[in-house]
Amino acid sequence: MTEHSGPRLTTGHFARLARLSSKALRLYDALGLLRPIDVDPETGYRFYAAQQLEQARLIGVLRRLEMPLAQIQELLQAPRGDQLKVLERYWQSLQQSMSEKEGLVAYLTAHLSQQEVRMFEIFDREVPSVQVLGFRGRVNIEALPDFIVTTFQRLQQHLAAQDIPFAAAPYVLFYGHVGADADGPVEVCIPCCGRVTPGKGMAVRQEPAYREVYVSLTQEQQRRVQTILRAHDEVARSLQWQSTLPVRPAREVYLQPAAEQDPALEVAYPFWVAPLRPQGQRNLSASPSRPATMPR
Repeated sequence: MTEHSGPRLTTGHFARLARLSSKALRLYDALGLLRPIDVDPETGYRFYAAQQLEQARLIGVLRRLEMPLAQIQELLQAPRGDQLKVLERYWQSLQQSMSEKEGLVAYLTAHLSQQEVRMFEIFDREVPSVQVLGFRGRVNIEALPDFIVTTFQRLQQHLAAQDIPFAAAPYVLFYGHVGADADGPVEVCIPCCGRVTPGKGMAVRQEPAYREVYVSLTQEQQRRVQTILRAHDEVARSLQWQSTLPVRPAREVYLQPAAEQDPALEVAYPFWVAPLRPQGQRNLSASPSRPATMPR
C-alpha cells in the first residue's frame, strides 16, 4: 500500500473534509476509485490520508456534473495530459444531450399548447413485395443509434460475402415503442435479391406489397430528435384523418442523399397490405380534412 504521511482520518472525518457522504466513500472504495490507506481487520473501520482529499473532492465535482462512475475512473487512470481530453469529451456529450432535451421541450411545448404548424408534406405510395434480410433486437433510445449502425454494417457485410445486391434502401421496423424505459423491439432490414443464407440471429423473409404514408427528412432534420418525433406525429395524424390505423410497424428508411437538402430519411406508416396496381404518388398534405381514397 502507498505510504502516506500525516495522521489517519476516519471515514466520517474524511467525508466531512471532502464534502462527500460515508456511503459514497464506501461505493468509491468498492469500485476502486478511492481506496482507504488502511482498514482495521477487527472493526472494519476505514482510514484515509489528508493527501487523498484532492482526489476525493475532484470525484465529488465530477459527480455533480453527473459524470458516470466508469468515466470518472477513466479520467483518474488517464495520464495527467489526457485527463482534460476525457473531461472535454464528456462535456461535449453533455451539451449534445442538453441540446436534444431543449428540442424535446420545444416539441412538447408546441404540442401541449396546440400551436403546432405542419412541417412536412405527406405522401402515400405503393411498396412492392420484396425479400429482406433482417436482424431484430431490443434496445432503448440511448443505444438505438449504435445498434442501427452496427447492425446495418453486419447485414451489409453478410450480403457482400454472398455477392447479394440490395433491392432497395435499408430500413428499421419499430415493433414497439423505443424510449428511455422502453426497448422496442426493433428490426434492421435490408431488401435484397437472390438466394440468401442468413447468419446467426438473422432472418430472411418475403415482405408483402403494401401502401404507406410517409414524409421525407433532410440530413439536417434527421440530426434533430424532435424533428423525427414530429415526423412520426404528422404521419400518424394523417392516418387519423383517414379514419384508419397502421397495419404494420412504423419504419424509418435510410437513403443516401447526394446533397444536404436531399431526402436522407423517410418516416413511413403502412396502412393497407395487398398487391396493388401502380398508381404513382399522391400528395395528401394539401387537404388534411379529406380522407384519401382507400383501396377496397
